[in-house]
Amino acid sequence: MGEAAVRLLDIAGSRNLRDLGGYRVADGRTVRRGMLLRGGHPAGLTEKGIAQVAALGLGAIIDLRTTEERAGHPWPAELVDGLRYWTRDYDLSRGDLVAMLRDPATGPEDIRLRMLQSYRLIADEQRGGIGAMFDLLRDQRTPLLINCTAGKDRTGVVCAILLIALGVPIESVRADYALTETFQDPGSPLFHVDPDGPFAYLLAVDPEVWRTMMRSAPDYIDATFAALAEKYGSPEAYLRAEQGLDEAALAALRDRLLEP
Repeated sequence: MGEAAVRLLDIAGSRNLRDLGGYRVADGRTVRRGMLLRGGHPAGLTEKGIAQVAALGLGAIIDLRTTEERAGHPWPAELVDGLRYWTRDYDLSRGDLVAMLRDPATGPEDIRLRMLQSYRLIADEQRGGIGAMFDLLRDQRTPLLINCTAGKDRTGVVCAILLIALGVPIESVRADYALTETFQDPGSPLFHVDPDGPFAYLLAVDPEVWRTMMRSAPDYIDATFAALAEKYGSPEAYLRAEQGLDEAALAALRDRLLEP
C-alpha cells in the first residue's frame, strides 16, 4: 500500500479509520497529521480499540449517521463524554435504494446508476454536518473525527469538501476517496446482520450488487463535484455560497490545519 498505508490507523476493531494528514497543497504546505480523521461505525471496537481511540485526544466527533444507525451501533459513552459530539436526527432519502436492494431483479448497473444519483445529493443532504465541521474547526476542536456507517459515502463527500477547502488538489481528493476500497473489501459486510432485525433483507442481496454499492469508484465522487459545479460553478464557489467561507476564512482555516 506504500504511502497509503500510513493513513490507516491501527485501532483494534475500527472500520476504515484513517488520517487525512499529509496531503500537499499548491503553496507547498501539507495537511497536519493527527488533526483530521475519518472512519466508519464504531461497533467493532474492542476494549483495546476504545482505549486507543481515547488516546487520540479527540476534540470532536461529527457522526453523520441516521437516528436508526446510531441506535444500532452507538459510540461508546466513554469516548463521547467530555468532547463535542455532533449529530442530528434524520432519515436518509434512500427509500428507492432499499427497494432496489430488496428486488431480486436489481443488477449491478442499476445500483451503479443509483449511486451516481445519490452522490449528486449528498452535499446538500449533509449541509448541516458540513457546516458543523467548519464551525468546530474554527473553534479549534481538534483532532476532529468524521464518521458514518461505512466511512465511505457521506464521510467521503464531507471529507472531500474539507480537503478542497484546504486547497488539496482534486486529484489527491479523488485518490483519498478511493482509498476506502484499498483498506476494505467492498464485498465484506458492514456489520453483523440479525436475520430477525431491520436489515435482514441485506442477507439476500446479490453479492455483485452489494459490491457495486460498496465500491469507492472515482466516478461516484466525481458525480458530487459535477453537481456542485452545475449548481454553484465550482466546489470552491459552493464553499462561499453555502458555508460562508470567503478567502479570508479559507486562509485562516488553512493556517490552522496546514504546516510547512
